[in-house]
Amino acid sequence: MSAASDYGRLLGALKAAGDPLRAEILRLLARDSFGVLELAHMLDVSQPALSHHLKILSKAGLVTTRRDGTSIYYRRCAPDAPSQVAACGTTLFEALDSFELPSNLRARRDEVYRERASRSRAFFRDNARAFDDQRALVCDADVYLGAVEAVLPARGRQAIDVGPGDGDALELLANRFARVLGIDNSKEVLARAAQRIDRDGLSGVTLREAEFTDVKRPHADFILMAMVLHHAPSPQAFVAHAASLLSARGRLVIVELVTHAQAWTREACGDVWLGFEPDEIVALATRAGLTRADEPQYLAQRNGFRIQVHAFDSQQGAPT
Repeated sequence: MSAASDYGRLLGALKAAGDPLRAEILRLLARDSFGVLELAHMLDVSQPALSHHLKILSKAGLVTTRRDGTSIYYRRCAPDAPSQVAACGTTLFEALDSFELPSNLRARRDEVYRERASRSRAFFRDNARAFDDQRALVCDADVYLGAVEAVLPARGRQAIDVGPGDGDALELLANRFARVLGIDNSKEVLARAAQRIDRDGLSGVTLREAEFTDVKRPHADFILMAMVLHHAPSPQAFVAHAASLLSARGRLVIVELVTHAQAWTREACGDVWLGFEPDEIVALATRAGLTRADEPQYLAQRNGFRIQVHAFDSQQGAPT
């Protein structure tokens, strides 16, 4: 690309970000992706007007889209190959992020998150018993537990299983850690995990009904998020909070669906997101201050769903 073309792109990016409303859009997209209707609500503007501004930001190379079934979500562009334009974008984002969001934008953003969380809680409240059957149509825990076991530390003090479901991973964790905490925001789901604990006589395992992002303690040597990120109102907030709960040499393992187009999982399984691209998972962990511990594993299934298993360590080093 010519220097003149690069210069034109640079001017286009600066002009696009110079509008106050478009700057607010970029600030809202700092740690998450949102649909047009969600952004319109947060910014209190009409959908046509917002679409116009998003088109300008997209043309300037500052935002991009990801399709999630029939929905389209906007997110910031990752910096491209080293260039003056990429350097400008990085500096611009850092400068915007140095200013705190106005309280009205934070309040409306939190409304969006609460609505996403409310839909998820309502599903599990009403479908806890049927969920296991529906989940089996997507992926049974036996598919990925071996891959999880391969990246477990030999021994540890505390492990957290986020969204333990029927408790499939609890026995695996209980064999390696002195204490295991299972966290879920659905008491109906936790009741099923409790049955598993009683049936298998698992010691050192406790359950807590709570929103994961509200949990402040304990600091853990290992955190497992298996097939839960696609239910999270804010995947970035989930991963960032997990990073904050890790001990100095802790490890986070994320088991997730690779992006798919089977939108029936929204209604049948309460999914908020239709999977994630592997680089999205890595980006979430990197922004949370984690480093990749090993190469990701990919597990194909005959039903067409693909599973990805990622292991990340806290910056202080890998678990022992």
